[in-house]
Amino acid sequence: MKKIKTFLITFIFSIIFYGNAFAGTGAATEYKITIYKIKLCDSTSTASVCNGAITIYDGNSGAIDIANTSAGAAAASLGNASAAKFGLSYTYMEITMGRAFTVKGSAADDSGTTCYTKSGEEGSAGTLAEGTPTSGSEASTTLYAAMVGTDVGDNLTGLSSLTDTTGVAGTIATNDEYFNYRQQLASTFTMKPGNIPSIKIAFGTSAAVGAIDDMGDDCDSVGAAKGLYAAEPDVTVTIE
Repeated sequence: MKKIKTFLITFIFSIIFYGNAFAGTGAATEYKITIYKIKLCDSTSTASVCNGAITIYDGNSGAIDIANTSAGAAAASLGNASAAKFGLSYTYMEITMGRAFTVKGSAADDSGTTCYTKSGEEGSAGTLAEGTPTSGSEASTTLYAAMVGTDVGDNLTGLSSLTDTTGVAGTIATNDEYFNYRQQLASTFTMKPGNIPSIKIAFGTSAAVGAIDDMGDDCDSVGAAKGLYAAEPDVTVTIE
């Protein structure tokens, strides 16, 4: 079976989660995400809407630790494109994920203070997480992804629940625990008879912890746009 490598969602976490150019990033040694749904969207789709959606994964992936896989390896193999219609072209992918990630790592805030994730200091849907300036106290905690507000880009839709159908493209509310992300495929995917591919996703986390604004010398000053958050990993999707 021919393998086709495409960077389908290379920018899934880039800019979308935090568009602030002054935010610092650092490495994560633990970075657990949960995926609930993956859809292929037909050629009439746009960044703000997934038309003709075909669900290729629907469930609970469980916590996938994308920081602890070997280079180029898939942290999880999710989805099967067998539901796609033969001869129909798909140009977008939509992924439903939880905003809460389990993360261990550090990043320097806008003042240059390195803040480490700290046990018990968790972020929430509306507030970023506190940290600690002490490297020896670094521990796993909950960091949230995606910025609260209306300037996150049309390809992101916040959801208060997995059954929420009232989400608005480009908007994340303070009570949104999930989000849909739509990304245009690098190349159009068309299902062909005799070739039903699977989908694998591989990640890298060298810049997957973010710190924004001045968190103070003790890394404990936080708000809706101040604190530690889940930043962008590298993402590679393989259809094979």
